[in-house]
Amino acid sequence: MKKKTDKPAASSLEITEHPHHRHRENKPSTKTPVFHDDLYKTLADSAQVGVYILQDKCFRYVNPHIQEYAGYTEEEMLNMDPPSIIHPADRKMARKNAIRMLKGQRFSPYEFRILTKDGRVRWILETVKSIQYQGQRAVLGNSMNTTEQKEARSRLEELEALEASILDAIPHAVIGLHNRLFIFANNAVERVFGWRPEELIGKNVRLLYRNEADYDEIARLFYTALETQRTFSTEFPARRKDGREILCTMKASRIGETLRERRIVVTYEDITEQKRAQQELETSREQLRNLSLHLQSIREEERTRIAREIHDELGQSLTALKMDISWLGHRISETNPALQKKTGYMSKLIDGTIETVHRISSDLRPGLLDDLGLVAAIEWQTQDFERRCGLPCRAELSIEDENIDRQLATAVFRILQETLTNVIRHAGATQVTVRLFAKNAALVLEVADNGRGVTRAQIDDPRSFGLIGMRERVHPWGGTVVIEGKENQGTRVTVTVPLQERMIKP
Repeated sequence: MKKKTDKPAASSLEITEHPHHRHRENKPSTKTPVFHDDLYKTLADSAQVGVYILQDKCFRYVNPHIQEYAGYTEEEMLNMDPPSIIHPADRKMARKNAIRMLKGQRFSPYEFRILTKDGRVRWILETVKSIQYQGQRAVLGNSMNTTEQKEARSRLEELEALEASILDAIPHAVIGLHNRLFIFANNAVERVFGWRPEELIGKNVRLLYRNEADYDEIARLFYTALETQRTFSTEFPARRKDGREILCTMKASRIGETLRERRIVVTYEDITEQKRAQQELETSREQLRNLSLHLQSIREEERTRIAREIHDELGQSLTALKMDISWLGHRISETNPALQKKTGYMSKLIDGTIETVHRISSDLRPGLLDDLGLVAAIEWQTQDFERRCGLPCRAELSIEDENIDRQLATAVFRILQETLTNVIRHAGATQVTVRLFAKNAALVLEVADNGRGVTRAQIDDPRSFGLIGMRERVHPWGGTVVIEGKENQGTRVTVTVPLQERMIKP
């Protein structure tokens, strides 16, 4: 800062004389000079705005408020070049605005920056007027430190820019509503609905609805929901600007703790193509399931036919052959022991073959399943499993099954066979329990072992075709297969199939 000199440099606060006052320059003033008495000085000193008097290019008075925000003492300011306190970049502009105000060409306050004693920048809002001070023309300035307000506006602008950036970064359409009128919209609105954001502001949200019925119904739903909860979501059949209908996921959130002001924010995600692809995938899955069911049905029919032919045709032929061998054995002379031994061996071979034929026939399609039903077939299967594997298998069968659908009985029986096969291959169990019962109008098959336990990774493995096959077998009847396992505590497979009351007797 420069000390006062005889000829200070021109500054923004260097005020030229107003031409209208020149003819009155030598006339005595009829007004009370500023600070003629203590009252005016006291008022200026206590003012919460900056007050100064500039005369002959020097400060003649500065009130404490100016000293406070500028950081200078009164003595320092009275001895400094007034323009030196102004930021160099703003000096020309501040001087120009001050002259215009003194000439009556500007009536609003003007803003500029100053540099405090410690080098900080402060924003000042100022007005000036021409006065008489101690018999000479002077300038009375009033200023206000607006630094905090300026910084607050800047932060607000930054926040608004950040909010706008966040909104535009969201891939979904985002709108704000007040009493069903648009108050803001992000750029994604144009991609989803075809409307530019500026085209929507102030308009009614019914632009996005297909018809008045949808407008009333959907609005009623989410406004009612938002009365008691902060958010609400639903699927929304919408209409684009070009008239094309789309399907969106809509999520609405109220602004504020209550819905009193009926201000909400809504996001929309166009799921039209997603829904179409999902529907096509579901249709394809259903077709594959129907095909699988059809193939299983054909396979069971073929297995039944083969089992019947093996049992009837091959079994009967072997029985006849055994009878012939037996007849021949009785007619061979005891004097030929070698031939008798040979016929005895052939008879035992035929017996073993007949047993094998019966086993193959049962494996293909147990006759008990068709003749006596599911319960009898499961009882036979558990006994055969225990006999063949040497593994204790307890059956708890508490159901009457004469009315169970034949195809369903087959599906449940095949699941049991698959489960018992997995026990042999993977479980390392010492005991198996099979339960068949009715619960809550449903048929329940439960197979539990005390083996090493199946893991979650094994259950979820897409290559576990046996497990996948179990689920697919009961899918046509709305059934479920739940597989649970604990390490070293065994595995439990639970098959549940809902049934009509007429189909089962508990």
